[in-house]
Amino acid sequence: MASTNTTTQEYEILTAFLLSRASLQNIITFSTFTKLFPKEHRNNPQVKLLYRELQLQQNKTCERVKKNVQLEVRLGAKQRKDAKKEERERKGVEDDAMMGIELFGATPTEPKLPLKQLLQTMTAAANDLDAEFQDLDKECERMLEELKITIGDLSDLRYGKFANGIDGKVVSDLENLHNTCERVLNSEPSS
Repeated sequence: MASTNTTTQEYEILTAFLLSRASLQNIITFSTFTKLFPKEHRNNPQVKLLYRELQLQQNKTCERVKKNVQLEVRLGAKQRKDAKKEERERKGVEDDAMMGIELFGATPTEPKLPLKQLLQTMTAAANDLDAEFQDLDKECERMLEELKITIGDLSDLRYGKFANGIDGKVVSDLENLHNTCERVLNSEPSS
């Protein structure tokens, strides 16, 4: 019973943290996205198609993250079960006694974590999550800047506003865009 509650809480915390602001609409609105293009091309239907394609890719990524969260929750439950089993074996608790503990809660002799230590542990975990979130934000901002530069270069290429020898840079930028998209789509969320 407590394990199910822990699993549910773990799932809720991970999905709230990883997916609450993960939709493309939350990252960049369509109007902001269109402003990345030259004024004369903002009404081009291809811009809307590109945005929808990015939405589909982001949704696929979110689904993959959701599946990984579910997997992580199952693995966490299995790890807790294995840890309890090892603890029982180490302490020599019989299976019948363990069944009673699981059904009716911890025994009165089982030590509890002091409140001060619990608060310190929770604060450290919250700080770690904040640092990871900031790192992810920086990575997203960096990728967005790369995309803006690439879009600008592609616009210059399309309308012939590029200088001699910039062909290689455009090809390089296209490869960079492709690699960035592949990296985002194929990256596994860190545990």
